[in-house]
Formats: sequence, C-alpha cells, structure tokens
Amino acid sequence: MNTELNAEHGAVADMRAQVVQDLKGLVADTESLLKEVLNASSEEFTAVRARIDDRLGEASVRLDKARVAAGRRMGEAAECTHEYVVQNPWKALGVAAVAGLIIGTMLRSR
Repeated sequence: MNTELNAEHGAVADMRAQVVQDLKGLVADTESLLKEVLNASSEEFTAVRARIDDRLGEASVRLDKARVAAGRRMGEAAECTHEYVVQNPWKALGVAAVAGLIIGTMLRSR
C-alpha cells in the first residue's frame, strides 16, 4: 500500500507541475492575445476571445482533475493514519504527547 501511495504522490506531483505549466502558458498566451486585440478588428477580436475561452476551458479541466486526485490522496492518507492509530494506540498517544510537549516548550520560550 505504501508503494501505491508513493506512486499516487508522484502522479499528483506530475499533475500539479502540469497544471502550473498550463497556467503559466495561459497567462503568457492571454498577454500576447491582449496585445493582438489592441490592434484587432471585431472579427479578429472574436477569434482571439474564442482562443482564450478554449485555453481557460483546458486549464479548468486540468485543475479539476488535480483537485480530484489530491482529494483522493488525502482520503487515502487519512485512512492509513486511522488504521495505524487503531492498530497502535499507545504509540500514537506517545507521539501526540511528545508533540504536545515540544509545542508547549516552544510556546513557553516565546
């Protein structure tokens, strides 16, 4: 199951990188199209607007896919955490106590 999570994490990271790249491309395309619009006729403006709408649609679809994949990954991580806590309650309690002590010490020193 751990290798499945690693593979899923890699897929989410790849998807996130693709979405970021798409958004950067969309911004660059929009900037260049806006420059074209300044000197365009009404027919050219309509064509430019259609291209921008297409690019926005593509970016929206990829963002939605990334959101779904990230949600799935979070659900799987929560499930794994729940299973670990159910199987190892004393270890989980110990880790929580140590984390509480560390956070308390850090807050006290402020």
